Amino acid sequence: MKKTILIAWLIALPALLIASDFVSLFMERCAEEKRPLNNVNIGETMLETMAENTIDEELKETFRKLNSIRIINSDNKRDSRHYYRKADELIRDSFADYREVVTVNEEDTRVSVWMKEISDKEQDLILLSLDNEGKFTVITVNGEIDLNSISRLSGTLKNEPELLKNNETE
Repeated sequence: MKKTILIAWLIALPALLIASDFVSLFMERCAEEKRPLNNVNIGETMLETMAENTIDEELKETFRKLNSIRIINSDNKRDSRHYYRKADELIRDSFADYREVVTVNEEDTRVSVWMKEISDKEQDLILLSLDNEGKFTVITVNGEIDLNSISRLSGTLKNEPELLKNNETE
């Protein structure tokens, strides 16, 4: 009996590990070669480097508390709508242990944020977005998440190209 349980557990373990990573599961199940996606993964080492290179103390602390940030996006309007529907279906079907914490449904904009508490010091966050320009984005964040800091971080990352541009002219 113990041997049977052990074998069942070993067979199920890879599926459980894959299921805990929304980006990997989305890319495996939903990505289509004819509908290209961009995929960026930022790991702990890069987050630590980002923390070292910022002068904002709150952002430093935010970067240090995170384990990873993964981003998928599509710029094609038709593909974006298709992928938003697929991502929404996937999260509702395969990530039932996540709770929806924010939803925005405006004229041409859809945003939903889902969160799972793994422990007191670790959470997973999944953001699905279809913006008014038809761009689809998924952002997953893992680590100790403070929603106020993540909101601030989001604004900083959006302005990053502008910051780089300003630094190049100096």
